[in-house]
Amino acid sequence: MHIEKPIFFLAETEIYSGNMPAFFERSDYDWVPLLEDNWQIIKNEFAEYIEGEKELEQSSLNPPYLSNKNAWKNVYFWNFLWQKHNNCKRFPKTYELLKSIPNLTFAEVTCLKPHSKILPHIGETNVTIRGHLGLKITKGLPVMGIEVNGEARGWKDGEVVLFSDAHRHHVWNNSDEERYVLVFDVVQKNYAHKKYWMCAQALSSLTIKIIDEHISFFNRLPKFLLYPFHYSISALWFLYLPIQNKLSFLP
Repeated sequence: MHIEKPIFFLAETEIYSGNMPAFFERSDYDWVPLLEDNWQIIKNEFAEYIEGEKELEQSSLNPPYLSNKNAWKNVYFWNFLWQKHNNCKRFPKTYELLKSIPNLTFAEVTCLKPHSKILPHIGETNVTIRGHLGLKITKGLPVMGIEVNGEARGWKDGEVVLFSDAHRHHVWNNSDEERYVLVFDVVQKNYAHKKYWMCAQALSSLTIKIIDEHISFFNRLPKFLLYPFHYSISALWFLYLPIQNKLSFLP
């Protein structure tokens, strides 16, 4: 177990200097076999997209830093407990499987286009473990892969890779085919009793980053002024999340 003070990154330029490993051992988490044993459920439910009959739409408000604007497409189920009810209804088998993962707070199926990259970036916090479950992996390293804090790994169909996205990381697909993975976050056990507050703070960090991309306001503030904004936005998300999760007509 990796215990340290929760950190929430309010700018893409921040540098994580904690003790989380770049990659976590799959064998340390008893829910990993549940995903790996049932990965075909997800692949089959997304078969029309994976086989190229349909195109994934980008349904997120926070696309990663990309090598080109069309490099990456996704379908969200949760974004730090902000549930995308329509997608959960569209893909009910995947939704039911994901609900069985303890303390899962984030999940999306993503497509990275051929000869595309997700450029170096950081996540929102150190309190989660990020996972990738391979759904369509046609090549290994060095053609396809992810590098976290200088350490590179490849993917395999039906296999989970776990890492800390608090570290700067980037992803590439230099093959001629699309790469599909399920991306998910699980709150680490020592933070799970406060998962709604942890997710509210992560969404606040994300909100600040998105606003700052467009009007460059928050990054001009000194930290002692920025933190009250972060806390206030976190409080709003904290009030909203439990309601939104129960009422499927909310966005």
